[in-house]
Amino acid sequence: MFISPFDTLRILPRKLMMEVWRRLNTGLNEGEPWEPLADVHETNTNYYVWIELPGVKKEDIVLTIDKNKLSIRGVKMKKIDEDDEKIVFSECLDGSFEKVIEFANEIEEDKVNAEMQMGLLKVTLPKKSVSIGKRILVTGE
Repeated sequence: MFISPFDTLRILPRKLMMEVWRRLNTGLNEGEPWEPLADVHETNTNYYVWIELPGVKKEDIVLTIDKNKLSIRGVKMKKIDEDDEKIVFSECLDGSFEKVIEFANEIEEDKVNAEMQMGLLKVTLPKKSVSIGKRILVTGE
């Protein structure tokens, strides 16, 4: 198969960027937690967070909420036994992970819901209702 210099110029930057992203995402030091990818959506009443955690068991995830800050921590186990197999190359992240997401509004901590399906963690976070004030009627004469 012939690869022209133009194909190389098109493919090489993408491969380099993927390697840079992988290294930034895994942390600069060995054993440093990596950060999973997430999407955050908002409605008038809720925040919705989707976190990509393929290969992670729900038992290995710890979620905490403190006022307006959601913390996701856990561990993704290696898929192979290193004594029997040799890694040829590895692009999948494993080990400890951690992600902290801060929201503009406080969260109703007692009503947070988390559900794991097919490697995607969905967290529903109801916003605390803010009092806009109420007029008080004066009774009497």
